[in-house]
Amino acid sequence: MSSATTSSSSPQKWELLGAICLERTPIIVPPMTEIEQQISEMIEKFDNMRSLKSNHELRHEEDKKLQKMAADGNQDDSNPDAATRQTAQDFEDACNEEFLKFKPAPRTTAEDLSGDQKSTNRKLDKHLLFVVQEKEKKVWKLPESRWREGETLRETAERALREYVKTPDTSVRVLGNAPWGVHTIKYPSSVRQKLGFTGVKVFFFKAQLLSSCTTCSDIEYNWLGREELRNSLEPEYLRSVSKFLIDED
Repeated sequence: MSSATTSSSSPQKWELLGAICLERTPIIVPPMTEIEQQISEMIEKFDNMRSLKSNHELRHEEDKKLQKMAADGNQDDSNPDAATRQTAQDFEDACNEEFLKFKPAPRTTAEDLSGDQKSTNRKLDKHLLFVVQEKEKKVWKLPESRWREGETLRETAERALREYVKTPDTSVRVLGNAPWGVHTIKYPSSVRQKLGFTGVKVFFFKAQLLSSCTTCSDIEYNWLGREELRNSLEPEYLRSVSKFLIDED
């Protein structure tokens, strides 16, 4: 009886990276879609049909009663302020006059018009992602760094951000301790033998920008919207990132 010899392959060894997906969330509400506008109008119509009278409407009715009493000569002399008090119509006219003075800020900024992708003061109703360019490869990606022994992956991602952005702890909020996504790259056989790794796994952590930050002067960076990512990130990398991004459409 011949025995078959089996060779056990060594377990795969991966290079681990932590990356941070820093977002500037929308600052203003995006315009409603057609279906959202229709639903909003329908709900407002139902609310008006079923709602009780507001204090302002009750005040209008009270003013009409006082006016009718005055016209009939039955004015209440025990209330000397009745003739000089502000009526509901006076209050409404004053509010309308104040409203006409209000000029809303434009939805489009100077940075939108100039196409300045290094500014967060644009696309105010959209999400913007912070991306950086590798100096050697000229490749755009999220800030990333190699994992160090003793670190959690979140700490690796936070360190990656500090390598590119000078920001106080209160300016950025990291969301959770677990990765939101992962991007896997397998090395060719020749590279595996040289580096001793099967490939690299990039673990993504999400973070939100809470206030302004200063980027390091020696890096190339952009703040990009969803549609702009297609022109900068590699397709496979973008596919991995898009899996944990909120759909804006």
